[in-house]
Amino acid sequence: QQHQQQQQQQQQIPLDEELLEIYRQMDLPPTHAIPAHPLVAIADSLAMGDHAVRMCSPVLSGGAAASSIICLGVDFMSESVAAIMARNGCGHVPVYRAATRHIGCSLAESAEGKGYEAWLRKFGDASSSPSSSDKKALHVVYINTSLETKATSASILPTITCTSSNVLQTILQASAQMGPDRLQICYGPDTYMGENLKSLLDAVLSHDESWTDSRIRDELHPLHTRESLRHLRDNLHVYPHGNCIVHHMFGNSVVETVSDKYADAYVTAHLEVPGEMFQIALEKSMNDEGVVGSTSNILQFIERKVEEAAKDMPSSRQHPHNGSQPHIGSTPQSQQSSSPKRRLKFILGTEAGMVTSIVRSVQDILDAHRCRDVEAEIIFPVSSEAVMGVEDDAEGTNDSSLGVVPGVAGGEGCSTAGGCATCPFMKMNDLDAVHDLVDMIQSMRGADDGNDGNDGDTNNYRNKVELQLRKHLPPNRLKGKSINGRDAIELGSEPIVFMRHFMKNKVMSDDLVQRIERMGQL
Repeated sequence: QQHQQQQQQQQQIPLDEELLEIYRQMDLPPTHAIPAHPLVAIADSLAMGDHAVRMCSPVLSGGAAASSIICLGVDFMSESVAAIMARNGCGHVPVYRAATRHIGCSLAESAEGKGYEAWLRKFGDASSSPSSSDKKALHVVYINTSLETKATSASILPTITCTSSNVLQTILQASAQMGPDRLQICYGPDTYMGENLKSLLDAVLSHDESWTDSRIRDELHPLHTRESLRHLRDNLHVYPHGNCIVHHMFGNSVVETVSDKYADAYVTAHLEVPGEMFQIALEKSMNDEGVVGSTSNILQFIERKVEEAAKDMPSSRQHPHNGSQPHIGSTPQSQQSSSPKRRLKFILGTEAGMVTSIVRSVQDILDAHRCRDVEAEIIFPVSSEAVMGVEDDAEGTNDSSLGVVPGVAGGEGCSTAGGCATCPFMKMNDLDAVHDLVDMIQSMRGADDGNDGNDGDTNNYRNKVELQLRKHLPPNRLKGKSINGRDAIELGSEPIVFMRHFMKNKVMSDDLVQRIERMGQL
């Protein structure tokens, strides 16, 4: 209680909902339970770099400038942070990863092979052909890719990055601005997300009575109609060989279980999950019984449904609100209402770490409405391979009251068998590793001051620690390189700049439009 009171007294960190996905994958406490600190930031790979630049400035950081940055994420994130810092005059400040081993990302790495480059060149060559001078191409690349992928892509096709929150609006605006019948949009590398975007457009186009031109203009994009969406759908090309191993867990067996056992549940699906799971959520969303989209969309949907249920329950008006924390477990007899309880079931079709934010939000909503008669059940789809049964005894029976044990059949924790959808790469970031890094950085300072506490040679000790710290540095594959005569790091940052312009101004930048128009003149 004392810890909670101290947290409530401290200023809270405001976080953009679009940047919560990586935060949730880290399995950290709820956002509003983290006190503000000038040298701590929680964000996606793009905002991480901006925060790091601020931390390195005595003026922007409030006087406590950082001499080192520890980036908790996968390798392409720390690489991007280092690049953004270098572009802003902070290249002298080292960026360290939590692990010395490679911290990969299956999705990002699917775009780093020759196959992705060849796929893009197919559209680049077609756009540059004299016979196709009226056809233009734009590459929309998911933000969760390396700087090298962005640079290589931008050298082949005009490229803009996107997030799961803004990808739909990005392709809608680009299509409307450049002409839906002439702009070829190449989306990658996330195959599931791209195919799900197609499915979403198909669902709108198949409901001609409910999705009229007027509704499309009001709810999707003011410059689109059914005809323009049909052109967009036909001109949307998706890379066929890229996926995230976490979202790949939601396969056929999970979908069958959801359909057979949870017909009464609300179904949520991230844009990155396989098509079968996405289709269930998409169909449900047509009747407001599900949602598809980003983690922000999923959280907002669950919050809205819980709030609607809480407002409808008599208990919201019966129980006095005394400012206490939400009750967890059975309700005391003196507070029980005679009205029937209502249980809302939500299938969570995304990374399991998101449950932390969901539970906190649901509890806050129910407490705010003084409601004790609404329950929210968050259901994690689990594949059959990840359920461990209790073995029978010698007589062919078992006296255990627990027939199955949810979890990974081969041991504790989570696995790609589907025990729970967690990213094994993000889990390589842990507090022990951070503590070790801080100790090494502090010992380097001590060695410089001659106060390392060791009897051996100070220079040898310092060199040993420095060598170990170098293993924590991010990959630096683009340093000193150029592509088509342009600095590779600058070229890799360009698609991010185009996305920032779109997010701020809601239109594609003139520079990006000109690059697209010039494709036929190359």
